Amino acid sequence: MIKFFRKIRQKLLEQNRITQYLAYAIGEIILVVIGILIALQINNANEARKAKQSERVVLNNLVQDLQADSISYRENLASLAKINNLHQALYQIGVKGMDSEIENPNLIRFMIYYNPIAINNDPSIASKISGEAIRKEITTYARYLKDLDDAYLQFSDLVEKRIRVYLADKKVHQLSSWFETKTYTKQEVSFEFVDKAGLILLSKSPEFQQLLLEASIKTKTAESNIQTVLSQNQKLKELIQKELKLK
Repeated sequence: MIKFFRKIRQKLLEQNRITQYLAYAIGEIILVVIGILIALQINNANEARKAKQSERVVLNNLVQDLQADSISYRENLASLAKINNLHQALYQIGVKGMDSEIENPNLIRFMIYYNPIAINNDPSIASKISGEAIRKEITTYARYLKDLDDAYLQFSDLVEKRIRVYLADKKVHQLSSWFETKTYTKQEVSFEFVDKAGLILLSKSPEFQQLLLEASIKTKTAESNIQTVLSQNQKLKELIQKELKLK
């Protein structure tokens, strides 16, 4: 093709047809430019298609992570509800002098399993998403997660560094229940190694009552933050799923 065009130009020059030669040269340049523009457009279209596919993968993975986290958060809320019930029962017994049922005294020292994966797996994930609405909700979700991180840290510190130490000092742990029992669940010990009678006796102590108040505040704060994150989790999932249907 190039050889063909070269012959035409040479023929025009040989015939001294300068005007036609210039017009032809300009036309040839225009054709080359058009060819380059078409090639660029095709390349841009391919890049846009690849970027769209890549973003779809990111969104699908994020939805899966959000779904996994939502299951974990609901389990956390169920555990915190049981802990709250224990705190309430100990308050009724120790402060109000009322009879109240204690189902699992071990919960006084229990910490929830907290390990969110959405966003934490890829803190820069918002930059990989083109939709402004989704990026905005991801930012909001990350902010709520930070609040939850702080609430969980305060809750776990109280349980680990104060409540567990206090219970050990007061010798309410039943060593035989722990060392002589062969089976236990991962998240919640299924046998009593915190002595129920000893815990009830502690509940009448002003020192323990103040600790119980702190534990109740931290537990309910964590519960409230989880509910906020869970609500935002659902909102973000619905928004992403709607976007995926459009892609």
